[in-house]
Amino acid sequence: MLWEISVLIASLAFLLLVIFIIPTIVQIRRTIRDAEITIKSINQNLPGILTNIDEITTNITQVTQSIHQNIDGLKEVVNKIHLVADDIVHFEQTIRQEIEPPILNTLGTLSGIGKGIRTFMEVWRRRS
Repeated sequence: MLWEISVLIASLAFLLLVIFIIPTIVQIRRTIRDAEITIKSINQNLPGILTNIDEITTNITQVTQSIHQNIDGLKEVVNKIHLVADDIVHFEQTIRQEIEPPILNTLGTLSGIGKGIRTFMEVWRRRS
């Protein structure tokens, strides 16, 4: 009899364990089913995504190459501008050295002539 009661208690405990495990097993099955649907969706969309990634990578490579080419072109333009600026500076220095002294001498002479004329006019007015 003790043996039968022990088996009955063990059977009831096992039955309760199975009853509490059933919802967990059902939820695990639902989760697995959802995971399968998600994996199928990913497998269907993955080739398109990979194609888009390849295209994006190709476009980025082309843009990078274009930028490098434009930078090289800009370097040439900047070098030419630098050479032109050097030529302008050299031209300005040449003008200062070659033309400025005669012009300043001429201006000095004209200024002296102007003062002389003013002085002559003042003296002439006083005598008149």
